[in-house]
Amino acid sequence: MSPFTRRQILIALGAAGIGAGTALRASAQPVQEVTGPVTLDTGSDSYHARQIRLPANGGADHLIRVAWPRGAVPKGGFAVLCALDGHAVAADLDAATLARLADGARPALILAGHDVDTRFAAQDRTRDYTPPDANGAPVADPRGRPGGGAAGYLALLREQVLPRALALGPLNPAAMTLWGHSYGGLFALHAAFAGSSPFARHIAASPSLWWDDARFFNRLMAQLAAGNAPAVPLDLHLGEAERARASRPTDPRAQRLVQMRDALPDDALDDLDRALRAAGVPGHLRIFPGLSHGETFTRSLMVAAGLA
Repeated sequence: MSPFTRRQILIALGAAGIGAGTALRASAQPVQEVTGPVTLDTGSDSYHARQIRLPANGGADHLIRVAWPRGAVPKGGFAVLCALDGHAVAADLDAATLARLADGARPALILAGHDVDTRFAAQDRTRDYTPPDANGAPVADPRGRPGGGAAGYLALLREQVLPRALALGPLNPAAMTLWGHSYGGLFALHAAFAGSSPFARHIAASPSLWWDDARFFNRLMAQLAAGNAPAVPLDLHLGEAERARASRPTDPRAQRLVQMRDALPDDALDDLDRALRAAGVPGHLRIFPGLSHGETFTRSLMVAAGLA
């Protein structure tokens, strides 16, 4: 089967589920504003909810929301969806959506984020979610924000966040999925390839494969070619219109980002998916018809949570 035909089929599969989660603004572009407190903070009829706060070494403190469905507990505890950009995710989980989750797949939730007033903690997510260079050194993003702290953040999740979260309720430590979008998707890839991830499945949505002039992407491809593949399932998500609808700012300060995005081949995620499957890594690539990079955030999240 040709790659073009394969992509058409994957887009059709994505279209089949596009109606799910419309109450979550699946086709709305995420913005920075958060209007009012989120349901997990004010109280839910469908989910128990707790919070964990951890100090950060510079920047905003870590804020982790932990939630699990009310009612009967399955044997072994609830399967867990650990989602990055936790404040943005919590803003998407209104009362109606939490009710649908509780009536459906019933995942427990660990929403790993930062204590900020906006949906996305731009400085903090850049620092925590992005991989270092090949020598383990920090990397700045195209806007000059310090990055490359993914190894440290993975250690924080493994050694501090998850033990505290799992102690709060009936969560199953053997059935945890990590989900992240954009820089968070990059982190999901880093964690999957690191060999020290505590998660049984990883979902990388719209990963910023142009990071570090695509050197990280090239390292992943080299690892797979050398037989160093992730030992756990790894899914990839992408909005069909991400490249076509990407903004092209004229601000001179943004040109580095434009150049890095343009340098990445159109089929980079397809290439990564093919290499993963050829290496025997379970998982699939799912494409969401017509969605831009930002719009893919909520749509992918709902798929990961089982609302698709």
